[in-house]
Amino acid sequence: MKQLLLSIVLLLINFSVYSQTLKGIVLNGETYKPMGAVTVQDMANGHTTGTDSEGNFMLNASIGDMISFSFNGYHPIQKTATSYAGMGVSLLPISMRLPEYTVHELTQFQKDSVEMTNLYSQELNRKTIKPKVSTDGGLVVSGLIGAPVQRMSKSYKRNKKFKETFKKDMEQKFIDSRYKPDLVTTLTGLTGDSLLRFMNKYPMEYAYARSVSDLELKAWIRDNYKEYSKDMAVGQK
Repeated sequence: MKQLLLSIVLLLINFSVYSQTLKGIVLNGETYKPMGAVTVQDMANGHTTGTDSEGNFMLNASIGDMISFSFNGYHPIQKTATSYAGMGVSLLPISMRLPEYTVHELTQFQKDSVEMTNLYSQELNRKTIKPKVSTDGGLVVSGLIGAPVQRMSKSYKRNKKFKETFKKDMEQKFIDSRYKPDLVTTLTGLTGDSLLRFMNKYPMEYAYARSVSDLELKAWIRDNYKEYSKDMAVGQK
């Protein structure tokens, strides 16, 4: 009988040492508000409990046990028990998002560019003959005669001139798509002949038009207008 009582006492002591009450709180990872009804389970012994309305929980567990936390619509997590008091856990909601597709409508300049490129594709894609050196089957040089002859032909010169003109026209169309009279009028109040004089006095380079943002473009117009206004004021004196 004494031996049985001793065994029970040792068992109780062993249980109290290795299985005590784990306490903690579960919060919403975005709002940091307590989460109620979260399922808390000791993966080692299967003991399960839930958090109360204040996010608190108490669970029979041992140090070193893996504790899982789960709630519908939130990412479940697992955390090792390192202390019986003060275990803090935060759960993040699962974001369900459909793939995003961004559709960019072509600007008028882009539409015109596509149309013009397609219209003159044959001229724009005409290849220039260039001398080539090949070592297959011995040293062979091709195009030495064809290249100079092509450069001397009228059709080659016309095609070269056309490409240069086409390039300049497309660059100017792009500048015009950004440096617009109505934009200048909005920012400066200039209209009619005054507007034309201003835009002729301060032309925009293609490289600049390609590189600046809308805000930088507007700032450039305002800065030039300040200078233009000073010059006009001096001219009227």
